[in-house]
Amino acid sequence: MIAIVSLLGMGCEDVIEIDLQDATPQLVIVGSVSNRLEDQEVTISRTVTFDVDQPFDPVSGAEVTVLDGEGKSFVFAERTPGRYTSRFKGVVRMDYQLRVRVDGTEFTATSHMPDPVLVDSVGTGVRNIFDEERKFISIKYHDPEGVPNYYRYLWRVNNGPLQMVRVANDKFNDGKYVSEDVSDFDTELVAGDSVSVWMQCIDKATFDFWNVVQSNNPGAAAPANPPSVFGQGALGYFSAQAVAEYLITVQ
Repeated sequence: MIAIVSLLGMGCEDVIEIDLQDATPQLVIVGSVSNRLEDQEVTISRTVTFDVDQPFDPVSGAEVTVLDGEGKSFVFAERTPGRYTSRFKGVVRMDYQLRVRVDGTEFTATSHMPDPVLVDSVGTGVRNIFDEERKFISIKYHDPEGVPNYYRYLWRVNNGPLQMVRVANDKFNDGKYVSEDVSDFDTELVAGDSVSVWMQCIDKATFDFWNVVQSNNPGAAAPANPPSVFGQGALGYFSAQAVAEYLITVQ
């Protein structure tokens, strides 16, 4: 049975089709805390079958709290059905714990916010693909040596929706000067386009989740469920992430 999981966070919505091993509706918890002063967000929903019109079934009335490594507590209020927020600025190198109580059952997850890795160059690149010229955004940065680093790239083109492009790690780039291409075969950039690139430094659990998501494709014979930090009771992830945004006009 194919179900649709709606993953909300960072102001973007990722609707992902997953061939769930269990057709029974499952709880989905998605939470994030960033190093920006903004509404940190947790969304709670249940999976729905493919033939249901709405992309997800929001869960209201949950108790949502985030605690930092120093014992400070942030209570999240429900703003719209299934969407809970609390406005504060996360701190890098801090551990955060998410606690969610739904129908008397508590779900917890922890995440460590890594140091940010700053980009020192953003530009437009051009490559020929099947004899067709395609533009892409090129970002360059120095990966910290001796530290496992995990990255998630998103972009917004011409004030469109914020969308994930890909995740990556430094398995083969540890300590090197990295040139990363940010592109999407479904989006053709042209000169004058305004592009906002988001670079998130994430922990390994978040990387593992999104790495499975991006590995699942319509041609996969048996796509895997993304690993959940909440155990068997719920799908989803919780990410304490260092975020930087870069703006560029395509040349």
